Amino acid sequence: MKKIITALLAGLLAAGSALALDLEVSGEIKTGFFAEWREMKDESTSHARIYNNDGDSGAAEGRIRLGLALQEENFGMRTRFYRQEFKAKNNKFDSSSNIGVDFAYAYGTMLDNQIKISAGLLGESPWGTGGPDLIKELETTGNDPILGIRTEWKPLGFLRGLNLGFVLNRDNDTPPSSAKEKFGDIFAETVAGIAYEHDFFALRFAYRFNRELESPAAIVNGSQLVYRVEERALEKFVPGISVWANGYCKGIGAKVINSQGATETFIQNWFYARYDPENFTVGIDVRYEDWFEDKDNKQFLEIRPSFYYKLFNNILNVGVRGGMEFGFNNGRYFREGAVYNFWFVEPQIKANLKSNFYTALVYRYTSGYYTGNPSFEEDQETHWFNLRVCFTF
Repeated sequence: MKKIITALLAGLLAAGSALALDLEVSGEIKTGFFAEWREMKDESTSHARIYNNDGDSGAAEGRIRLGLALQEENFGMRTRFYRQEFKAKNNKFDSSSNIGVDFAYAYGTMLDNQIKISAGLLGESPWGTGGPDLIKELETTGNDPILGIRTEWKPLGFLRGLNLGFVLNRDNDTPPSSAKEKFGDIFAETVAGIAYEHDFFALRFAYRFNRELESPAAIVNGSQLVYRVEERALEKFVPGISVWANGYCKGIGAKVINSQGATETFIQNWFYARYDPENFTVGIDVRYEDWFEDKDNKQFLEIRPSFYYKLFNNILNVGVRGGMEFGFNNGRYFREGAVYNFWFVEPQIKANLKSNFYTALVYRYTSGYYTGNPSFEEDQETHWFNLRVCFTF
């Protein structure tokens, strides 16, 4: 894998130089010093760890990304590599640690850029959820990009801003050995997408179909959908304000999806609101999840307010965010005297040394059954301290 990626990088750079193509290089480096202490409420277990992490890239040591883009008239190629696990073996750096590929695809446009066809390891979907807390595309198998073909139609005239398209996917289920594959099966896994950009609003929506398998014992993951909607009219009257939402649903029409033989549907929705004038930023994020398993279901609701003050022309940000999660039906972790699952508070001091470089000092206290990232499901108290460093280019 390492040799393949090295050869691909060298080939892209050589092609860009030899053909005088428009070459764009981008990247991101995130790491930091991370210290954490956990203690269970029953005092039976305590845990501490100190390692490198920016506290924002998951449970690994940090993250390095490198993106390359080549373009010549109506044709181009885009790829992005990442690495977020850096392991040592026998006190030496282990170069066999995984280097991942977010996407690597070629594309071409025609008819005055109204038609765009992309092929390869797909990513950068025009119909994804965006972010920040929910980042999801349907052109994947699990977390891996799909090797497929994406077709987009972006009309001109009074339909300008519209993007309609589809992706031919491979199967994301596990068909039984006795299943008879048909040519039409490739179309049964199609992702259909639509996006629209307007001065007053924007939306994205994608639906991934799921074919029926012939064996009743086969695992059928069901269909999936993602969406993103943005409100843009308020910004014209109140500069600095933004409101948007995104969501993801899986298991639509599933037959058997988990090891206990039950069907399961999962829905997650996020709502975001920000007001970002010259001197401060205030916001609120709301997460709603709903899990259906046969006739059983459980819901979660989390609310996260935040406030950061800008000092010295936004060179220094000082503020805090917090959050509390409530559970309903079987989404409640019943604890004596508690009306919530967990709560946290997170003060932060952030220095924006350049537009593409910052360092931040963050402390966080969490109490209760926390199931975020990293996932802690015990009744506990957690303290962590993080010195973050992030550079993008």
